[in-house]
Amino acid sequence: MSKSALRVLEIMEFIADKRDGCTHTAIAQGLNIPKSSLTALLQDLLSKGYLQRTPESGIFTIGVQVLWLSNSYLRNLNLVKLGQPLVAEIFAQVKEFSILAIPNGTEYVTICTESVPSIFGHTLQLGSRGPLFCSALGKAMLAYMPAKEVDDILKTGPRIKATQKTKTSLTEIRASLEETRSRGYAVSFEEALPGVVGFATPVFGATGLPVAAFGVGVASSQYKESTAPSIIRTLKAASQQLSRQLGWVAPVAA
Repeated sequence: MSKSALRVLEIMEFIADKRDGCTHTAIAQGLNIPKSSLTALLQDLLSKGYLQRTPESGIFTIGVQVLWLSNSYLRNLNLVKLGQPLVAEIFAQVKEFSILAIPNGTEYVTICTESVPSIFGHTLQLGSRGPLFCSALGKAMLAYMPAKEVDDILKTGPRIKATQKTKTSLTEIRASLEETRSRGYAVSFEEALPGVVGFATPVFGATGLPVAAFGVGVASSQYKESTAPSIIRTLKAASQQLSRQLGWVAPVAA
C-alpha cells in the first residue's frame, strides 16, 4: 500500500475514534503528520464527502460517504449470508455450476458459488470478475438498470470480443438486453466464456433496482435444450426469494 493511501486510512481511523471529532492540529500531532501535507489530504477527503468540517470550530468529523461505503459492505455481506443457501439449493436441483454475483462498475464480481470440480473451477471462483455486457450474469443485471447507467457502462467500458460469439456492437447488445427484459432471464451461448452456456436471473433490492444475479453455467458439450426450462424456473424462484428477503415488492400488474 502506498504511503499516501496508508496516511488517508490512518486519518479516517483517527477521526472516527474521536466521538466529537478533532481539529487539524490534533490530527497533525496525533499522527505526526506535517501540517502542510495533512492539509492536502484533508482537502481531498472533504471534497469526496469522506470527511466534513464545521466552519466555526474547524472540527473534522466522518462524512456521509463513509456511510455509503458501510452500507455497501453490509448489503454485500447480507447478500452472501442470504444468497449462499440459495446457491446451494440451485446446485442441488440442477446439478450444474451455480453462482451469485454483484455488479461492480462494468463488471460482475462472484460472491457465492457451488459446484463439483469442473471447467469453471478456475474462471468462476469467489472474487472472480467478468464483463457485464456479454455474460448472462451481467445481462440479467444490465437489463434492469436505469438507462443512463446502462449507457455509461456500455460506452465507457471495454467491449472486448471474448469469444467468436461475443456481440460487441451497441445495437446487438441493446437488443439482447431488451430480449432479457421481455422474458425475465438472460442467456449467453458461449459469449463470455468459450464452451459455456450461461443462464441468469436478476435479484432486486428494496428500491426495485438489480443488486445481484443468480446464474448457472453448463458446459456447451453437455448442454441439452430440454434442460433449459428447469434451470430457468429454479433461477427465477431463487431470485424472487432473495429479492423479497431484501425488501423488494413485486409490481402489481395493471
